Amino acid sequence: MKYICLLFVLMIAHSINAQFPLTKELTTTFDLTSTFNKTKYTLEVSLPVSYDASKKYPVYYILDGYYAASIAHGAHRTLQLENLIEDVIVVTIAGPEKTTSEWLINRWPDYTFSKDTLNDVGAAKYFNIPIGSLISGKGEQFLQTLTQQIFPFIETKYGFNGNRGISGHSLGGQMVAYLMFKTPSLFNRFGINSSSQRLWLKNEIRTVEKNYAATHNEYNGRVFLSFGTLEPKDGIEDLHYFDNQLKSHYKNIETKFVEFSDETHVSVVPAMLSSCMWYLYKRK
Repeated sequence: MKYICLLFVLMIAHSINAQFPLTKELTTTFDLTSTFNKTKYTLEVSLPVSYDASKKYPVYYILDGYYAASIAHGAHRTLQLENLIEDVIVVTIAGPEKTTSEWLINRWPDYTFSKDTLNDVGAAKYFNIPIGSLISGKGEQFLQTLTQQIFPFIETKYGFNGNRGISGHSLGGQMVAYLMFKTPSLFNRFGINSSSQRLWLKNEIRTVEKNYAATHNEYNGRVFLSFGTLEPKDGIEDLHYFDNQLKSHYKNIETKFVEFSDETHVSVVPAMLSSCMWYLYKRK
């Protein structure tokens, strides 16, 4: 009996590994240099296990590939094991950074549309990097890179069905919140995670959302919002407020707010990446 059980387990394991080897080799990497901000970006792509070049798929872009890439692509493959998500192409975006300090410096201009000198200086001191190395407010150049270089490259190389998603964590989550209202036609699925929006220009995103709501009462999109319970309480409350505004201002919008128990701003990342992808692309 034990032999039969062991044989069954080995057969299942062999079957899974034959179809789903959870290895880094399942991702393809491309380098692209922006003509707008001269930054070199690395795009890592994982395809659905049953990818068919003759078919078209949604594409899900994830910011902060510096730390998100391996986790995100692993989650992508794992969620497909039980057919939990629809077939989707996952693309992580990283800059040229090799160290955490370089990553902080590179992401700062990309994920902010407005210049906030007070936050630039305060964050540089907090992270113990040179004052003046964090320069905010160049998100427009990154957005141009996305729309005019990254999207065309990925979406002509692979079958794209016109549906895009995007998610980010922390400052990346704030960038995603801005994109919801700055470029509403670009994406229909959003992940806004551990985003302390109140810190940037006294919660500028509230004004951005309010201005959009003045002329729109409908939003066809799905939004995942999250925080770790060990993160600052006022940040969690602020994102809850944002979630409530979305629900009260727009018809047809779907949102889900998750608080991950006993997780910090950093430790929450693996759980957040998996849960966000699952909600945004869950099979109906």
